[in-house]
Amino acid sequence: MIAVIFFSGLGALLGVLLVLAEKKFAVEVDATALRIAELLPGGQCGQCGQAGCGQAAEAMARGELGPDCCPPGGAGVAAEIASILGVSCGAGSGPAQLAVIDEDRCNGCTRCMRACPFDAIVGASRCAHGVLAALCTGCRICVATCPNDCLTMTPRVAGHH
Repeated sequence: MIAVIFFSGLGALLGVLLVLAEKKFAVEVDATALRIAELLPGGQCGQCGQAGCGQAAEAMARGELGPDCCPPGGAGVAAEIASILGVSCGAGSGPAQLAVIDEDRCNGCTRCMRACPFDAIVGASRCAHGVLAALCTGCRICVATCPNDCLTMTPRVAGHH
């Protein structure tokens, strides 16, 4: 019976210490940055100049980056972020881009497919790959990983999401 009382008291004491530690070491989270981060594609491509989408969202919330700094997000995401921030949306970084694979040059190494954070490239090893336009955000990560220079970026045309 003494053991039960001892461990119950110890558990209660440790619980109180955990609550106090959580309050003392709590990290402040910017609600605006969280809302912006939810809108970003999440590919961590770095085209905005930040290490990832979370850092980009924080920079936008602080006013250090414009709402149109994310090319993969496109004009729609930029407009939503601008609305959250209460600012106007700039000209952006040009038209939305789409990756295109030159099938004659593609040897099927799968590097682009493995690098794509959006699973927009499909294919099998040693076979030419293809790009699913509906999933491609234009982040250019695949272009940097292709050893055969068979990937290019082209402006997205109407009808290709």
